[in-house]
Amino acid sequence: MNAVRMSVSPIYRFKHGGKAFYMVQTVYKDYYKQYGVPIIYYYSETLDDGEDNAPGYVLVKVDENGENVELGNRVKPGWLAIPVVNLEGKPAYVPDDIT
Repeated sequence: MNAVRMSVSPIYRFKHGGKAFYMVQTVYKDYYKQYGVPIIYYYSETLDDGEDNAPGYVLVKVDENGENVELGNRVKPGWLAIPVVNLEGKPAYVPDDIT
């Protein structure tokens, strides 16, 4: 029996300007011939009344019914658990006017 190994990159999270930002970094080898240039994807959500319920994981499950994505603080059997790293503040390379 061969075990399948998979590496999951963490999702980074920080708060800035009344919002929570989730971001993941990747590198495309052939992105306009800029080999190794990092690309950052992000999602933002408004923090209601400043309330912050920082999750420990983004949980993903794909089955015959489609894709399911949830935020949680525990792993679930049959789900891919992507760890969320909660940063103390906005990284310096992220622009101050991010929305």
